[in-house]
Amino acid sequence: MKPCFKYIVSGVLLVLLTAYTTHGQDSLVVAAKDSTQQISTPTDSLPTTAADTTTVWSNSTQPPLNNKAIGGYLGIDYGKLLTSAFQLERKYELNAGLRFAQHFVLTADVGYADLAPPNAIKNGQYNAKGMYYRAGADYRFEIFPKTFLSLGAMYAISQFKDEGTVEIQSEVWPSFTQQFERTNLTAQWVEAVVTSQAPILPNKAGILSHFYWGIKFRLRFMINRPQPENFDIYAIPGYGRTFNTTVPAANLFLTFSF
Repeated sequence: MKPCFKYIVSGVLLVLLTAYTTHGQDSLVVAAKDSTQQISTPTDSLPTTAADTTTVWSNSTQPPLNNKAIGGYLGIDYGKLLTSAFQLERKYELNAGLRFAQHFVLTADVGYADLAPPNAIKNGQYNAKGMYYRAGADYRFEIFPKTFLSLGAMYAISQFKDEGTVEIQSEVWPSFTQQFERTNLTAQWVEAVVTSQAPILPNKAGILSHFYWGIKFRLRFMINRPQPENFDIYAIPGYGRTFNTTVPAANLFLTFSF
């Protein structure tokens, strides 16, 4: 009986041990599967995140042309062209600028003027013509989308000549006529400048969206000018009439920005 009882107990223990081992293996397999699912979930979301990032990057707009770190412009004063077209006076002016850090602009102008004020000499004619040059700097800021306001100052110099005819009439004596001409004249002044500009067309217009138009308001302060003894200088190219040492002015301009 004892050997049989020993074999029976051994068999029962073997069955229990086998069952426990099998149950442990199943738990490990289930846990492994669960772990695999949990790990695979973030992996599945990675392509979506990458796609979203790519979409946001591709849809982001490029910075506007006038917001680049360095840029510039070339321009023309079309208001002066209108005066020439109507034969009022002959004036031509070109403008250029170099911009740094979106706010600071170095500016330069060069122009030619042929002035003939009708009332400069009561009984006679007067004409002044020559070149003028300006250089200065502006500080600009954006007041509306793609619309800018600038505050600046410029130094200007004009090199010109003038000539005229004076006639003195008398009922008793013969009429007296005198002509004069002065060359190699130079005048210098400074200007306070306020500029407003906006694009002619929106950004979707391609290369045409690079064109801006605007207006400049100037207040000129004379530094020095020639003062002849006989007949005064009545107009200076780039400055205008010499009736005062402080002269306001306005310019209409068209620029191509790059």
